[in-house]
Amino acid sequence: MGRSKGQYALLEALRTAHRASSHGWVTESPGLSRDSVERLVMAGLAEWADPVQRAELSAYAGRPVAWAARPSGEGHDVLLYAEARARPTPQPPPEPEPGPDQREVALLPSEMTMVRLYLSLADRLERPPAAGLDEAVRTARFRKEANRWLLHVTDEQTASIAYAFYLEGQWGHVTAANRFGRTYGIIHRPRAGTASSAEPTAAGQ
Repeated sequence: MGRSKGQYALLEALRTAHRASSHGWVTESPGLSRDSVERLVMAGLAEWADPVQRAELSAYAGRPVAWAARPSGEGHDVLLYAEARARPTPQPPPEPEPGPDQREVALLPSEMTMVRLYLSLADRLERPPAAGLDEAVRTARFRKEANRWLLHVTDEQTASIAYAFYLEGQWGHVTAANRFGRTYGIIHRPRAGTASSAEPTAAGQ
């Protein structure tokens, strides 16, 4: 640390003696002399008792108390901060892996908004989202450094995401559908024929 180890150890000793004191002040004790404590006072890490407080301490002790000190607010905070700084940084838990029937899909925030809008219409859609997609979205993790939402989804749920981007594409916003197709190889393309024949296809088909 920036301050000398000796000064830090002295501040710790002052705090220990202060905690053990019945009256909240430290007087001459093993390892603590007036000269050593004065160094802490000069650094703003401790404070002296004033004459009124020393008179009260003298009456309490039944003898003259020449000096008394205690850690200052800064001294207390320096010790508290140093202890927190010395503690090892907790390691984040490992990120969950996709299940055996899942893949990891990374979506931009704007794409995640499209998927959430699609999910909000679930009960009214002719082609509703695949089962479990709402849970996959709810438990998605945002990776700040990549600016991506990470989802673990099945093939059916992946196809539903492609369908959400297809719906957005009908308003002329085809970037999401095109990026998803390039990255994950799936684009929803309606097929001419019966009303229920629209299916997602591999990109490029």
